[in-house]
Order: sequence, then C-alpha cells, then structure tokens
Amino acid sequence: MRDISNIAPSTPKKQKLHSTLITPTKQITSGLLSPASTPTKTSITDSNKGVARLFTAPSTPTKSTSKPSIYTQAKALFQRGSADYTSPLVSREVEALCLNRFLLDNITNHTSNSLYISGPPGTGKTAQINVSFKALSSGQNIKINGATAKVIQINCMTLNAPEHIFHEIYSQVVGTLSISYRKRKTFDDLVQLLNNKELELNSVVVVLDEMDCLITRDQQILFELFRIATPTSDTNTKLVLIGISNALDLTDKFLPRLKRNGLNPQALQFLPYTFEQIKAVIIGKLRSLIPDEDKENCADDIPIFHPSAIQLCCKKSASITGDLRKAFDMVYKSIEVVEENTKKKNKDISSLTWLDCPKVLIPHVAKICSSSFGQKSLSSLNLLQKAVLCCLFTHQGQDINVNTLYDFYIKQPDIEKLLGNLKKGEFLEIISALESTSVVTLGEKKLLKCNVFNVDIGNKIIRPNVPFDDVIKSIGDVGILKRIVGK
Repeated sequence: MRDISNIAPSTPKKQKLHSTLITPTKQITSGLLSPASTPTKTSITDSNKGVARLFTAPSTPTKSTSKPSIYTQAKALFQRGSADYTSPLVSREVEALCLNRFLLDNITNHTSNSLYISGPPGTGKTAQINVSFKALSSGQNIKINGATAKVIQINCMTLNAPEHIFHEIYSQVVGTLSISYRKRKTFDDLVQLLNNKELELNSVVVVLDEMDCLITRDQQILFELFRIATPTSDTNTKLVLIGISNALDLTDKFLPRLKRNGLNPQALQFLPYTFEQIKAVIIGKLRSLIPDEDKENCADDIPIFHPSAIQLCCKKSASITGDLRKAFDMVYKSIEVVEENTKKKNKDISSLTWLDCPKVLIPHVAKICSSSFGQKSLSSLNLLQKAVLCCLFTHQGQDINVNTLYDFYIKQPDIEKLLGNLKKGEFLEIISALESTSVVTLGEKKLLKCNVFNVDIGNKIIRPNVPFDDVIKSIGDVGILKRIVGK
C-alpha cells in the first residue's frame, strides 16, 4: 500500500481525485502510533464545492450507533449460518449427550474410535457437532484433563476424488493445507504420521461431513479410515473418526459390512424434527428478543409472531421433511413480509419494540408457503402422484383415510401392471409430497379421540384440494389415468 505519512501539504493541489482514494486493505490502529504522534491527514475533493478539505483519518473504523430494528434482530436469529446456537441444541439433548460422551471418553482415555451419524438434511447433525466442539475446545484444539486433541472438519464434497481424503487429513494435521499435488499423501503416509512420536498430539478428531461421497465400488477408502479408528489401533496418536451422512440407507448397507470385517463403529441417528420440536426451537429463538428484565413477567409472550402463525409454519415444515432449515426460511421470509408492509405505512420501524411491533399472522405465513413450497402445478406432478390423485377423486364426496386410499390403489390392476408395485412407505411419501404442495389436505378422523400430533398419517382423512377439471386437464391422453377417473 502507498505510504502517505510523508506527503507534503501542497501535494493535493497537483493530485488527481482518483489518486487520493486509498483502498483500506490494512487498518492503522492506535497501538501502532506513539502517544505524541499526529494523526495522518489525507486530502479529498468535495465534488459539490470543488474545493479541497482536510480530513483526519480515524485510527479505528466508525461504527453506526443506531440500534438495528426489532425485525432485523429477529431475522438475524433465523438466517442460515447464524452461530447463535446453545449447547445442546433444543430438542437434541439426547444426541448431544451421546456425542459429548463419545468425545470425552476417547480423548481422555487416549483411544481410537469411530462414530457414524446419519439422518435427513436439516436435522442438526453438523450444527450439534459444532456446538459440542465449541463447548469443549479452544480454537482448533481440545484440552481435557491433560489430553490434547486436534479437531479437523472436512466436507467430502469438496474433494476431487475419494482417495484424496488421506492427503487432506495429513495436510491439516501437520498444519499445511497444500502439500505438493505431484505426490499426494496416501493411507500409508497418514498411518506413518500418526505413529510419529514428535507429533505432540494425543488424538486427532476428524469429522467427515457428507461421508457418502467417499464410497467407492470396493469401499476400500472407508474401510481403511475406519480401520485406523478402531479401539485396537496401536498408532501413537489416536484417530477419533466421526462420519456424517444424509443417506438414510447407508447405515443398512455400510455398517453391516464394517461389522462383518471386525470394525464396529458406534451409530447415532438424528430423526427428522417433529412439529413440537420445531415449535420449541422457533419459540426459544423468538423469546431471546425479550430483554432479561422482562422475561419473568412475560413468561408466555412470544415476540414478532402470533401463536397461530407459528403453528402453521411448524406444521407445514414438519409435514414436508422435518427440515429445520426450511422452517427457518419460512420464518425469515414471513418477518420480511411484515417488515415491508410496516415500512409502506410510513412507520419508523427503528422505534418499534417487541411489545408494539406488528406481528406475523397466518396470512403472512400462508403467502410464504404458497410462494416457496406453494401450489404446485398439476402438470408438473409425476405419473405416480397423478395416479394417487386420480384414485382419490374416485372417492370424491366421501371421507376416507390414507390407509383406505392405499388399499384401493394397490387393487388397481392397470396401475400395478404399468407402474409397478408401490410399497406403503413409498405411498406415504407421495401423500406427504402432495400435502406439502397443497394439492391435497390431511385432517384428523372425526371419531378418533387422541392427541392430534400422535395420530399416524395412515389414519388421517385425505381430501383433494384442487378442482376436478384441472386434474382432468393435467392427465391429458394418459389412458390408465383416464380409466381410473372414468373418463
């Protein structure tokens, strides 16, 4: 960067405007200046008056003193990537206990071990690991009862080839991210490094996110990784391996093969968030907007959102996939809608508090549901979804539940012949997809007296939520679908 400390006062007269704009690549802090030194002065041209003015360059950047609005604070809580997680995550207490115990036991006992974490996207797998590390570690290292462990986190999707994982782990253990690409480190190199007594580490904790990207035809890469992460491993530095995967079937396909080969990783499954769990997370975050001095007197109050709007948001999210991130997106966008509506009424949102700000209501959430997950075009449904919808219309005017509809569906000979058998689980997935896009609605059976959230989806009443004429138009000339609806 150009040195401006010795520029004479007359210099700006000959200096062009663009030469005085200095890119702030480095910030001069007050600690670099002696107490008696004079702050550096820089000249810029006032474009309105055409005269030069002298400005004293501040030693620290100027920060805005205005407090963000209550809506901005609320959106920050639900922004993807926000790190305001508590330890453990809400509704993940059991999983956090298992994970923390696994880390503590193996680091303090100086043993190698492995843990396989599975579950659908958005169920808190990576987030809980980050929270646990934050609670246990300082920087990239964990120190517990004199034992030192280095934490390495790798997203396997970023690797060009599965076998590069050994090079990546090796590079991060020794502290350099890019060793010569001409000779990548192999499994043998990694074992040799872990046996090096000069490494001065008791354990290396390796977290492999998207671990299914390492699967090869012979699964040799994964077998080698889990082999050096077994309690019987005799390496000087112990490897504690944590694999994370969204693939639900990987547990059934991969773990049995590991166990048959004498490798027994522990397993931890993160199930999709339920309605109640999503609701607890969202309410917990919203209540953090209430000042501490007011929380005792406002134990039941929820800022920003009307309770019924939260109900709708949580039900919609739970019915789709149980992905908490989608719920956060819905909350974020709903707050944005209310914020924009409030601004249009010429209200000063900066002066609003959690007590008097306009709240998110059911219509706001419904609008977001419609636009984000919204009313899916019937023409874009696949053939199986259309077949299920046509079967539903044959019972139009009748209250039938999902189980009855499935029994009717599998008895259609044309469907079985042309589309194949459909298992109950696959059928329920189709129903959930149709319900999440508002093509059908699911309600509780009238005579069923039990908790609404514990009712199995098979017992729920299912009704079409689209006009019959639109369905006829969408099926076009597909003869099998026409026969189902009698056209």
